[in-house]
Amino acid sequence: MVSSNDGTSAADQTFGITLYKDFEEDPVGNPAPGTYPIGTVVDVSGIDGFWVVYTDTQNDTEFGSGTDAVSGSLTIISNTNNELKGTFEFTATNNQTGESIQVTNGKFSAAID
Repeated sequence: MVSSNDGTSAADQTFGITLYKDFEEDPVGNPAPGTYPIGTVVDVSGIDGFWVVYTDTQNDTEFGSGTDAVSGSLTIISNTNNELKGTFEFTATNNQTGESIQVTNGKFSAAID
């Protein structure tokens, strides 16, 4: 799981994003470099991929949870020196409101054990 947000505290935060790994062959290991799909929990069930929840913290709206439509990709650039680096982009819809968001040029760097 990779989780992040903007702002330096909860008071000035406007969004939060959490990416969850769903890998059939190695559910607890760190993924190898490559490009993987981002979808719903159902979309990535049985395949190597990621699902995402984007939270608009200003109005407490989630995109990508439950049955919300999600599509995109996540690329692992490197998995070395106890650090995982990559990029991501996705589009997600909130099925209750019909509102969609598009996230582009996302980057991450996460410490790993």
